[in-house]
Amino acid sequence: MTSATAACEIMAYEQLDAGIAGASVFQDVPDDAPLPLIIIGDMESTPFASTDDPDRRITLTLVVVTEGDERAPCCDLQDQIETILAGQSFLVDGWNLHVSLESSDAALSDDGSGYVGTTILTILAFRED
Repeated sequence: MTSATAACEIMAYEQLDAGIAGASVFQDVPDDAPLPLIIIGDMESTPFASTDDPDRRITLTLVVVTEGDERAPCCDLQDQIETILAGQSFLVDGWNLHVSLESSDAALSDDGSGYVGTTILTILAFRED
C-alpha cells in the first residue's frame, strides 16, 4: 500500500495538474521550466498516536513562482490552489485525505524579477481499513 505522504503527493499533483490554468505543476522542476510554475514542495508527516499508527497529519508546502512586477498573477494561482484543494476530501490508494488551508503568502523574489508564493496545507490522512 502507498504511504500517506505518497498518497498526498499523488493527490496534489493529479488535482493541480488537471485543474490549474496558466502554470505548470512539478514535483521535480526541470532547469529549463518556464514561469509561472507551481512546485509540490516540502512535506512533514506526524502520526496521530504512536509511531506505528498509519494515520497521519501532513503539512504540505506548495510554492508558486511567477515573473513580472505585479503580485496578482502569483495570488491568482494561489487562489486556484485553494479552490482546488482546500476544504476538499480525496480518496487516493486506500487513503482518505482531508485538506485544509493553513496559510498563504506572496513575496517579492530575492532578485526582484517576480513573486514567490507559499501555500501551506494541512492534510489529515486516514487509511481505509
